[in-house]
Amino acid sequence: MWELKSTAFAAPVKKISSERDVVTFHESIAEALPGRRLTEPELQSQASEPILGLLQVLDILDRYIAECPPKPGPRRFGNVAFRTWTKQLEDNADLLLREHLPESVQTAMPELLPYFTGSFGSGQRLDYGTGHELSFAAFLCGLYLLGVLRPGQDDAALVLLVFNRYFGVVRRLVRTYTLEPAGSHGVWGLDDHSFLPYIFGSAQLKDTEGVPPTASVTDRALVERYRGDNLYFGAIGFINDVKKGPFHEHSSMLYDISGVQLWSKINQGMSKMYDAEVLSKFPVVQHFPFGPVLFPFETSALLGPNDNE
Repeated sequence: MWELKSTAFAAPVKKISSERDVVTFHESIAEALPGRRLTEPELQSQASEPILGLLQVLDILDRYIAECPPKPGPRRFGNVAFRTWTKQLEDNADLLLREHLPESVQTAMPELLPYFTGSFGSGQRLDYGTGHELSFAAFLCGLYLLGVLRPGQDDAALVLLVFNRYFGVVRRLVRTYTLEPAGSHGVWGLDDHSFLPYIFGSAQLKDTEGVPPTASVTDRALVERYRGDNLYFGAIGFINDVKKGPFHEHSSMLYDISGVQLWSKINQGMSKMYDAEVLSKFPVVQHFPFGPVLFPFETSALLGPNDNE
């Protein structure tokens, strides 16, 4: 079990100043996913109260989009109405989390809140990318460390319900406000905006009978068929929604990966790529803030004596 060595919560600050300082932060919960589908009816009915609370918060943020319509007129870059949305998020996030999550988050809020508000893109730069996605993962990991979420019990629902809902919100933000990719590698990168759906989605499919073959991601009809059940296909479907032209041209890396025969191999490769392309890239993690309790820069201070259990 995880144990916090301190409860002296404080606002996190940026501490990474070079690539040598990058802290590997990636605790996979993908082992709970093989054979699971996004449309399982019992997921919602069996979800814990914190999971349901997180879903309610994300539903509210989704409604904010309708309250902050994009400004009219052509724009080369992101729509400035996104700044109105992010202001509404920042003004209400503290109250939303306190209302919909257990009381145990109250004292941790100074440290927890910036990870949450940093999860939905930059109002200043009008962009969204894997660094923001990492911030949401850090927020959820913080809830595990606080005992709000339970390892081994909430893992599948966290991905199939909460992460899936989060991906839905940020994709709507990207499309509504035409947000720029943050740190995109363009056609040579995996995805302009996200990475985790490919890890989680391939984990859903690995070591499972009757799943679509890996090459199915290049067939638009099959992508539409499976995108509602699987996070990998959902991410491919979003690419198809926002990009034109042949798949092998606008998503060459994903096209090449589709030639790997086993989903387990793709999952393994995606996890390694995440470490290399997200967690170990200074332009991504330079913005990641570290607090004194949840994610101290000295990582040995994070966990108690039972951290390997």
